[in-house]
Amino acid sequence: MTDFHGMQYMKKWLQIGLSLGLTLLIGYILYRGVPDWGQAWNVMIQGRPVFFLAGFSFVMLHMLLRAVRWGVLLSPVKPKISLKNLFSLTLVKYVINAIPPRAGEVAASVVLARKENVPAASVIAASLLERILDMLTVVVIFGFYLVFFAHLYVPNSERGSEIMLTIQNYSVKGFIILCLGFVIIGLLLRRQSWTSRIPLRIRRVLLSFLEGFRALQRGGALFQAIVLSAAIWLTISMQLWCLMQAYLIGFPFLGAIFLMAITVVGVAIPTPGGVGGFQFFMNLALVNFFSDYMSSQDPHSQAAGISNGSYIVSMIPVMLIGLIFMNREGLSLNRISRLAEQGQNIKQPRLQEK
Repeated sequence: MTDFHGMQYMKKWLQIGLSLGLTLLIGYILYRGVPDWGQAWNVMIQGRPVFFLAGFSFVMLHMLLRAVRWGVLLSPVKPKISLKNLFSLTLVKYVINAIPPRAGEVAASVVLARKENVPAASVIAASLLERILDMLTVVVIFGFYLVFFAHLYVPNSERGSEIMLTIQNYSVKGFIILCLGFVIIGLLLRRQSWTSRIPLRIRRVLLSFLEGFRALQRGGALFQAIVLSAAIWLTISMQLWCLMQAYLIGFPFLGAIFLMAITVVGVAIPTPGGVGGFQFFMNLALVNFFSDYMSSQDPHSQAAGISNGSYIVSMIPVMLIGLIFMNREGLSLNRISRLAEQGQNIKQPRLQEK
């Protein structure tokens, strides 16, 4: 047990070190890539407030849709889960994910499980299923964009062409891997005779975990989850379109879909709250694909101002509201760390038994 806790402690600090190291590296690359930070600041603060407000409205709609989808995925475990709990803990996830090692899904899932009296393993599995659905939905929406609309916004530089080729290759590979993952999960859910060979204590946790994926076998729940996933990412695209309109008059909605897909890559980099990665990839997209809407004199500084302003409107209000909900739940950093460790122990029962 002591060795297990020691490994967990080392893993936690390794994750923190990696996250902070990546943040510094991306921050340095961003700093060096912007010719005039004074100009970037001026661009950032000159956005049109009406579109900032519209963008924030879509941010909150996005959070509400996520909460509803979480409840739909958990409906086979418990039919009626409080939307209030789902919404507040969805926001709490984002706050916790701003703190390395980004254990928001695990900690929020454990809290929801206790409040709703359902197995924590099932809620963690449903949160994992959310992430899988997110990835698959982004790949499908972006694939539709590539097939029908990519010719409208071709790269204006050699670097842009390299970016597009890389995205196309990884989109195809990602789609295949995710589909295979769904097939494997479906087979595990349908044929559970293999679990009889597993020790009883571990089997109970494993079966509870698999229950979190049970929505894949419920036609109604699966259809609702797919529709909500599409709505979530189209809402995020609307959010980005409004934020682009705040700075760039006439920016196309289809361009916002491209920004949605490419900034997902940046947010996936394990920096606190996706900071740095979001700005870096948005800057790449704006400069290399949408130069017609940018300043011809200093597009890099303009892009930096737009990406920083978009990040602030998208994330800071969510963080502040999430902190209020965290306070209401009585969640401190120490308690969050303990909940995350408990969730990891649930997913690693073999280590727990030693």
